[in-house]
Amino acid sequence: MINRIIPKRDDLIIFTSIPDFSDNSLALFEFMKSLDENLELVWIVNKPRDNIRAYTRYDVKGILKILRARCIISTHGNLRRVRVPSQIFVNLWHGMPFKAIGYTGNKNIIPFNFDDENYYLIATSTVMRNALAACFNQDPRRIYVTGQPRNDKLFEGCDKKIFKILDIDPGAYEKIVLFAPTFRKADVIDDGKVISYKFNLPDFNRTKFRDFLKKHKILFLVKFHPLEEKLASEYFKEMDNVMLIKNKVLQENLMDTYNILPCADILVTDYSSIFFDFLLLDRPIIFVVSDLDEYRAKRGFVLEPFEFWTPGPKVKNFQEFFRELEKSIDNPDYYKKERKIINDLINYYKDEKSSQRIYRLFRARIGE
Repeated sequence: MINRIIPKRDDLIIFTSIPDFSDNSLALFEFMKSLDENLELVWIVNKPRDNIRAYTRYDVKGILKILRARCIISTHGNLRRVRVPSQIFVNLWHGMPFKAIGYTGNKNIIPFNFDDENYYLIATSTVMRNALAACFNQDPRRIYVTGQPRNDKLFEGCDKKIFKILDIDPGAYEKIVLFAPTFRKADVIDDGKVISYKFNLPDFNRTKFRDFLKKHKILFLVKFHPLEEKLASEYFKEMDNVMLIKNKVLQENLMDTYNILPCADILVTDYSSIFFDFLLLDRPIIFVVSDLDEYRAKRGFVLEPFEFWTPGPKVKNFQEFFRELEKSIDNPDYYKKERKIINDLINYYKDEKSSQRIYRLFRARIGE
């Protein structure tokens, strides 16, 4: 009620994300910060930092900023409950849907939807616009094909700052592989047993894996969800050629997974939609799917058949994983034809201008 009567400032833009300072919101923030425009860009976070204007949502100054802002930009729908129709709400979300979410899947997590002219939800293609419309129970006319801001980073090349932060010499390796599995468990999500730290391969052999990496001079980067990090950290402790990238380190350096993706020659994942983004780099992808039948029954997918939408080898045991990893190392064009088909369906734009398109989309509404 208070928010409806407080005048809005056209030059005040609020950003929010989970975790703080990350994902699509961070990428769009960095783009807007680079513009020669007189805008006040403010973050609402759990833990403010000194070099960025930021407040908590419980701070009186933070509350006043929220109430005065003309525009709110979010990755998870944060602040949607206090937002009013006079405020532009840009729902960047945090990835295109592959797993079933919202109205297509887990009914414990029902995404919000709005139906007013100041609401914007983004997609990467018409296929993804239709998928999001189903997941959000959203009018597709409120969904705009722009691409995702975070993917602009993929076209900037590898951010070698990450190697300095992790104290790694990339010149000591011939290939870099990134393992980035989906998140499986939370209070309202149960997508099966959390064994991602063993690549979801019950017969995973730590010693053989280490020897394989050393033989092929592979740097194996591992990026888990924050809630899986503790278990993974212990398992990968002091393992040669393996580096666990912690969320806290990325946040402290204003980085995220999308600074790292361009550094990877090969992506290993399971059911995470991160591979949709990696397709823009046209590099090999390996899918670890030892529990595919169980996962399909428990969670399900927005896009089926799974085998068509996943352009890379599907492995279910440790020996298959070794074999397919070796093929991907030897031949970067492995599954190239399939990658192109899916990339064209998922990513309409294949450039570094997603942030620019989104900004132009809602900027026209400011001041009206």
